[in-house]
Amino acid sequence: MPSMPIASEIEIQLSEQLKTKIIQSIHSNDGWISFDRFMELALYDPEFGYYTGSLRKFGEKGDFVTASEISSFFAKTIAIQFKEIFRSLDKNIIEIGAGSGKFALEVIQSLDSENIDHYFILEISHSLRKHQYDLLIKHLSPHLFSKVLWIDEIPQEYKGIVFCNELLDALPVDLIKKVSGIYYQKGVGLENDLFVWKDKIIKDLSIYDHINLESLPDNYLIEDAIHIKSWINKINESIAKGVVIIIDYGFNHSEYFHEQRSQGTLMCHFKHHAHDNPLIQVGIQDITSHVNFSYVAREASNLGLHINGFISQANFLINCGILELLKTVNIEDSALYMKSVSEIQKLLSPSEMGDLFKVMTMEKNMDINFIGLKNNNKVTKL
Repeated sequence: MPSMPIASEIEIQLSEQLKTKIIQSIHSNDGWISFDRFMELALYDPEFGYYTGSLRKFGEKGDFVTASEISSFFAKTIAIQFKEIFRSLDKNIIEIGAGSGKFALEVIQSLDSENIDHYFILEISHSLRKHQYDLLIKHLSPHLFSKVLWIDEIPQEYKGIVFCNELLDALPVDLIKKVSGIYYQKGVGLENDLFVWKDKIIKDLSIYDHINLESLPDNYLIEDAIHIKSWINKINESIAKGVVIIIDYGFNHSEYFHEQRSQGTLMCHFKHHAHDNPLIQVGIQDITSHVNFSYVAREASNLGLHINGFISQANFLINCGILELLKTVNIEDSALYMKSVSEIQKLLSPSEMGDLFKVMTMEKNMDINFIGLKNNNKVTKL
């Protein structure tokens, strides 16, 4: 395994400041906090959290690369789906967690002024908001830029599309494990001012009825995505009529609880180095877990949202016409054409993003046929 990249001096300073805050939190809670709380502080502390701080996260100089960073074909293809939806819906988009702003820029440019009324960005990071603002105001005409609004929450009685890419995987999770028939909640404590794992026996299993802990195999670790239910509830309460499109890496229930996944799916990313220790590099590395889409579907359905799609990213993009977009590239410009082919391969290849990333679609007070779901929709597998 490649060695861990070296943190810069500023990264070390920021990490140490966050570490001090987390240590204070542990001391004030009798020497233990749940992993959910630890992950929340590591990622979303208002001053030093990974997503709320000022360090670069995306792209080659960041810690990971999203689909929109890989290729403009991603946003252009999704825009085809958006345009089709707008035949039956108000021409509004909310992007939750817009990252660098590149996806927003390319979608707005693809749709142009006649096919979009408002593009709302719900972004909690002030530094990312500034980055998005600078990018969009530089590359959009004043008229198109006037359609962009940054918001702190979804407007009430909202009508339009809600879109998020690689968002649910970054919601804090609790860690539950079963060892020799006994259930434990994993948490974080201290040893010589270093973060260490500390487990607590779970005495009341009924609070985990949504997981059905008793069905877990022995010596098995899972993530409990305790924030997903409230996240879906907020969306459902705000939307009067609309479509929700979620793109993320994850599985349905049977794949998520596969016997070979006995140590869970928690992963960390630091300067494109992937590892499984969230207790180091706090505030300067990403912490994620794969999404259990069956759980998302169940919670959304319980609230009355209609789940109409669950499909691989590759099939969704192919259905929407990404290969037709490739045909618009001048094949005589061999460098550009080969670059385009390489980018699309990363988006579609099973060994890259094509199969691991899934697209889930939901409707509220609507009933439309998505072009992106016309072939290989696996919604019945949830």
